[in-house]
Amino acid sequence: MDDIPGKIIDNSATIPGYHRLTVRLEKPIGKVVPGQFVMLKIPDREIFLRRPFSVYDARDTKLTILYRIVGKGTDALSRAQKQAPVMVLGPLGHGFTIPDLGVCIVIAGGIGYAGVRLLLRNLGEKAILFLGIGGVNELPLISDLKGIEVVTATLDGSYGYHGTVVSLFREHFGSYRTKDPTIFACGPKGMIISLKEFLEPHKVPCQVSIEERMACGLGLCFGCVAETKDEINPYKRVCKEGPVFELWDLSL
Repeated sequence: MDDIPGKIIDNSATIPGYHRLTVRLEKPIGKVVPGQFVMLKIPDREIFLRRPFSVYDARDTKLTILYRIVGKGTDALSRAQKQAPVMVLGPLGHGFTIPDLGVCIVIAGGIGYAGVRLLLRNLGEKAILFLGIGGVNELPLISDLKGIEVVTATLDGSYGYHGTVVSLFREHFGSYRTKDPTIFACGPKGMIISLKEFLEPHKVPCQVSIEERMACGLGLCFGCVAETKDEINPYKRVCKEGPVFELWDLSL
């Protein structure tokens, strides 16, 4: 883990409200485990605290993140120009553990795709992606994803399955039960709760990446805790023990 200076080389809109940011770092960020994140110093004097972003891609000195504009920080970031200086602290957190055998099912809801993109790149053709988006206008989010089977659900019915991504996965689950599946998921809390309710009788291995507001990203402030079933120490730091947890360890 290092705090590395860098400069923005691209910060373009993928679709309205979503940007893909690429930074050229002064040195390589090092080995990144899929599911890890970075704390980014946004180049705006009015934004004091850093913001956490999943590592979308990391190659040598190039780091890419995909983000949705949801508040003051990401709005300021969306207006940052090429060559603007940034500071990147990372990689941080506990990432996904990839099994040696069995089929790998990845479930992503909306911007949750950003949290599993590096995982999908590592898994390659071994993965099946169940993607949940609002409508067909969000399909460009996965325009750079190649060689992976994608099954899509849209909430407005404009493309693929009409409904939630968990409902879509429920219809397909039977065909994977005998293939030693491992499930990976990243998305809004409601999606994770719905997934847990469906999988409860089956108890298949499932790792989920969860979101919480973060201040330091280092586990020092205990401002981003998630409740688990650990009877001795139930509250775990999302930035340190997470953001990836075993689904069955979480109290949801």
